[in-house]
Amino acid sequence: MAKSSSNCPICGRSASEATLPFCTPRCQEVDLGRWLTGVYRIPGPPAELDDDPPPSPEAA
Repeated sequence: MAKSSSNCPICGRSASEATLPFCTPRCQEVDLGRWLTGVYRIPGPPAELDDDPPPSPEAA
């Protein structure tokens, strides 16, 4: 089976086998940071909110 070459989705350079689909650990970290900060999102239905919020600790 022939190897297909792929490009890093962050910078466009050739991907490294050790860090697929990225070229370096730095690009892996850039991608992770984008997920963690909400730059990348998976769309879904809006979250349903409860009508009654949980009681506050002072009310107990």
